[in-house]
Amino acid sequence: MNNKRFILAAAAVVLAACSQEVLEPAVEQVPVSLTYSTVDAVESKAAQNLNEGTFASGESVLVRVSNTGTGSWTDYTFTTGDAGAMTPPNPGPYYPAGSQNIDIVAYYPATAGTSFTVATDQTADASYKASDLMFASVTNQAKQAAPVNLAFSHKMTKLNVNITAGQGVSSINSLSVLNVKPTVSFDKATGAVGSASGDATSIAMSNNGAVVIPAQTIDGGLLSIVTDKGTAIYSVASKEFAAGQLYTINITVNLRAVGTTTAITGWTSEGTVTVNPVTNQKTPAGLKAIDMGNGLKWANMNVGAESETDYGDYFAWGETMPYYQEGYAQESPCTHWISGKSGYNWTNYSLCNGTNTTMIKYCIDSNYGYVDNKTMLERTHDAASANWGGGWRTPTDAEWTWLRENCTWTWTTQDGVNGMLVTSKIAGYTDNTIFLPAAGYRFTANLNYEGSYGYYWSSSLYSSYSDGARRVYFYSGGVNRSDNNRCVGQSVRPVME
Repeated sequence: MNNKRFILAAAAVVLAACSQEVLEPAVEQVPVSLTYSTVDAVESKAAQNLNEGTFASGESVLVRVSNTGTGSWTDYTFTTGDAGAMTPPNPGPYYPAGSQNIDIVAYYPATAGTSFTVATDQTADASYKASDLMFASVTNQAKQAAPVNLAFSHKMTKLNVNITAGQGVSSINSLSVLNVKPTVSFDKATGAVGSASGDATSIAMSNNGAVVIPAQTIDGGLLSIVTDKGTAIYSVASKEFAAGQLYTINITVNLRAVGTTTAITGWTSEGTVTVNPVTNQKTPAGLKAIDMGNGLKWANMNVGAESETDYGDYFAWGETMPYYQEGYAQESPCTHWISGKSGYNWTNYSLCNGTNTTMIKYCIDSNYGYVDNKTMLERTHDAASANWGGGWRTPTDAEWTWLRENCTWTWTTQDGVNGMLVTSKIAGYTDNTIFLPAAGYRFTANLNYEGSYGYYWSSSLYSSYSDGARRVYFYSGGVNRSDNNRCVGQSVRPVME
């Protein structure tokens, strides 16, 4: 079954009319016969498919019957079976006496009370299913021998989470949903549920599984992903999770960041939602923030570096992870690419559909793809923010220009590494310096000009061509401003306010 298609479970209830209400069968009485119908989903032990289209064998469903308008409910618990079978209780149920019409409601799980709380540990199928509150009703129904259909709807929100261990991570050890208010009020007559309440807690779920929670808005940490290398946090900003909706989140956890591809669909096929990541931020030992004289502080090393003279990683513009495996940054050509990558080119660039004229983000000209008129990197696409957090980001084109015009750039060698020593010319800051290694750049599988040129991205899109972004570059003869294709791998030197 396609997990992105989610059909509400349905049950067909056959309730037969009788002329009087008695518990013992009589010749003129017709007992209630209850069945449920599968739609196009099969109950599966794979946690993501539970309660999609059908109930598991042996589940209990509470059915309530009342003469319309009286509110005098008689409750019956039916047990689900294979092929839509539902076994009635003993003694068998009958319609209530009288000629008036009837109201029928049903809910699952049968044990639900007027206050319903989801399980805080949903790693087991049983606790997950017991948290999946569903309700169905028919009102003012004529008493008849023909089947009466009840269509169940999910009252909770469902999250499917698919976790992949990425670069530098060997295993995913556990997964939890964070900041969940676990309780709602539940009206057994109408199916209405109240707003989520209770102290915010975490809900444990199976790796690559599903979890159900009350509908609510979550601001901040959403997922805690414990790996063999530490814990990654995936966050949302005041994101509303609606009842009856499914949110599918696909995440690759890397050593220094959580790279993400999100595909979020409705449990009832209604709408989509965008979820933004907060990464597993790791700043290197020895990191310093250097004020060069205008209040903006520059990092003393590149993203991915472990020292001031280390080249660090190479990023395509708007990508938050390099394309090669840890430890092979300075090979040329690089033969240790991460899964699905084979070099820095348009085919591997995630912000286009394979060519420089099919941009899907940051485009101001329809000749280059989908126009969104975004010209500055958002934090979710900023390698500095994604890897380091803490207010770090990639400098703008204007900020690089300030550094070029207000500092002395001296070609030098430190610890055997060529690069530029940048020294502030602002009074009171002339002792402040940063060293920018001449790390070269990566295109296709090759590392080019290492040791002789340095190329550093800005966060600014090139104003003339949407397939390019602004950069600063330098060599022994000086420093300049230019642009380059966004798919090229270049260095990132972060700044913070």
